[in-house]
Amino acid sequence: MIALGILVALIVGAVVEITRLGGGNESTHSDAESASAQLVAPTTTTAPPPTTRPQINYQVQRGETLTVLARRFGVSIDAIVAANHLTNKDQVAEGQLLVVPPSALVILAITPATATTGRSVQVKLSGCQPSESVTFVIDSPTASFTGPAHSAPADGTVTTTYSVAVDAPLGTYTVTAKGDRGTTAQATFVVTAPGP
Repeated sequence: MIALGILVALIVGAVVEITRLGGGNESTHSDAESASAQLVAPTTTTAPPPTTRPQINYQVQRGETLTVLARRFGVSIDAIVAANHLTNKDQVAEGQLLVVPPSALVILAITPATATTGRSVQVKLSGCQPSESVTFVIDSPTASFTGPAHSAPADGTVTTTYSVAVDAPLGTYTVTAKGDRGTTAQATFVVTAPGP
C-alpha cells in the first residue's frame, strides 16, 4: 500500500523534515546530525565511477569578476582564463560570454550498499556547485520517490538520509541526483529482508 504523509520529527535537537511515499523516507539534516542519527549497519559504500559536470556557457553580469565567478562555479580563476584564452585575468566585461570549465568530480555514494527494511541509508553527493539546488529521486522496484530540494553548501557536498520502510519492496533501488546547474549522478543500493 502506498501511503503519502508528511511528518515533522525532532532529531538531535533540530527539526528534520521527513517525507514518506511508497516505502521510504528522506530526511534533510547536517553532517553532524547524520552521524548521530545513523543506524548501525555495515559500512560498505556503493559509488559508481565519478563523473564530471558539463562545461557551462555563462554571460557576465554587471559587477561580476573572475574571482566571483570562480567561487560561484567551484573552479579556479586560472581554469576560466585558460578555457577562454583571456589575456587579462583582472578584467571581464558585462555581457561577455565565458566558458566555465567543469570543476570537481561528481561522486554519489550510498552507505550502506545493502540495507534491510526498517533501516536507513546515507546518500552523499559531492562535486556540486555552491548553492546548486539538488533533488534526489529514488526508484524502488515498485514506486518512485522524489525528495525535497537541497542547497549545496560552499564545499559542494549534499548529504541526506533515506529511511527504508518496514514494508518496503525488496530489491535494487536506484538513486538519481539532479542539480539545477547541470550536476547529475546515479548509484544503487539493495534492500533485503531482516535476518531471523
